[in-house]
Amino acid sequence: MSTTLSPDHVIADLKTRWGNAVITDPAELEYFGTDVYSEGEPLLAVLRPNDADQLAAAVAQLTAAGIALIARGGGMSYTGGYLATRQPTVLIDTGSLDKVVEINVRDAYVVVEAGVAWEALQQALQAKGVRTPYFGPMSGSHATVGGALSQGSVFHGSARYGSSADSVLGLEVVTANGDILRTGSAASGNATPFFRWHGPDLTGVFLGDCGLLGIKVRASLRLLPRHSHIDYLSWQFERADQLMDAMGALARAGLASEIAAFDPSLSQIRMRRASLSSDVKSLGNVIKKGGLMQGLKLVTKGRDFLDPELFTLHITLEGDSEGEINARVAAARKAVEAFGGEVENSVPKVMAANPFAAKNAMLGSAGERWAPIHGIVPHSRSTELFNALQDLFASEKAVMDEHGLFIGTLMTTVGAQATLIEPCIYWPDSHNAFHVRTVDPDHRARIGCPGENLPARAATHALKRKIADTMRAHGAASFQIGKFYTYRERRDPAALAMLDAIKQQLDPKGLMNPGVLGR
Repeated sequence: MSTTLSPDHVIADLKTRWGNAVITDPAELEYFGTDVYSEGEPLLAVLRPNDADQLAAAVAQLTAAGIALIARGGGMSYTGGYLATRQPTVLIDTGSLDKVVEINVRDAYVVVEAGVAWEALQQALQAKGVRTPYFGPMSGSHATVGGALSQGSVFHGSARYGSSADSVLGLEVVTANGDILRTGSAASGNATPFFRWHGPDLTGVFLGDCGLLGIKVRASLRLLPRHSHIDYLSWQFERADQLMDAMGALARAGLASEIAAFDPSLSQIRMRRASLSSDVKSLGNVIKKGGLMQGLKLVTKGRDFLDPELFTLHITLEGDSEGEINARVAAARKAVEAFGGEVENSVPKVMAANPFAAKNAMLGSAGERWAPIHGIVPHSRSTELFNALQDLFASEKAVMDEHGLFIGTLMTTVGAQATLIEPCIYWPDSHNAFHVRTVDPDHRARIGCPGENLPARAATHALKRKIADTMRAHGAASFQIGKFYTYRERRDPAALAMLDAIKQQLDPKGLMNPGVLGR
């Protein structure tokens, strides 16, 4: 006779031992089963482990009972990465794995638990005068290290230092049978987690896997000294090709730490939000970072210097001396002067002063829902892809107008080689459980909430698919693949066979995040 407990009995047993760290309240399960964009199958429970050993024992017990498992970081996904596709499923909330374990300045690495938010990590490192090369997405007040490494993410530091994965030295991962697997030099006897390249790169297998292969519990990341000097530049451009050429020139030269560009539609969306001069928090942070004169300059300038009919580009530059920062600024101006005209640099100053302030931006100025879709291409294909997307939007104009959909596009670069293009769809619809919990209540009260709009939601879903298919047709890669972007389609068969063999070895029952990466 089998002694395997039923799913309900497993949860009851864990509740007896874990207490409030096992969550079964329906309202809480609804929240944890919802991401920025949609909802998944109902969850059986949510577990909030305190350490890796506790989690590993629970994982072994849950998978023995045939229960699917999904890990969740800060919840800022919009591609179904942590949404359940079958029942029974238990979600692992890594929010209590929030310790900065070791800051080793001498050997230039930091060890963190997976549930540490990027903003909290940077605050801990600031006191030591160091930082990680990539230091988080714009949603870093909530987004976690583990989530970014599982999904892939970019922005702060990415133009110069690459994506989240480029800062990783090693990982600790709980696999489906309850083992704790280590990668990098930490897997070699008593070695410390200071070095990634010790034999085959097993670390890379788990980066961007969206939890397909296991649950990340710790990561070792590179450190570098904080740059002592910083400056900002902004430009405007009449055409997309001018903008793309400017971004490519800056990226190849490695001049900027962050690059953010907006098409005219996104610039207009941003202008509809509160003005710089009325945003007390933004002004306060700019004054704190750059002094009173910079704050007063923002009050005077506001956003009025931007032409809403033009493309805009905003960059942050960093250096380790006045001479270096001046040289970077001069080189950036020279690289871009043939393509566009320089304007007031208020926007990148505010972005730098509020680096993790994006959580309220997931709703539009009138409470509209938000859905970004991105593609990553080499610089040589960026204008071609942007124009193809404009053709798509023109062909869909009647449907978009009928349902109140509008689109603004954000662009950035990743390291020296890549341009990221991210159209964001806004549509009138009710807010879900994730929005209600995450967006500041006073902000939601100001912008209001449109009523439920199922036709607009369906039109958005169809347009999202067409955007992703257009990007795929132009050879684009993606982060945050989750359960939305195609991964297996047209992929090299030998590469898929290798991934499937690793999955079979680590998770023979297929219980780690079923449905992710197209499985």
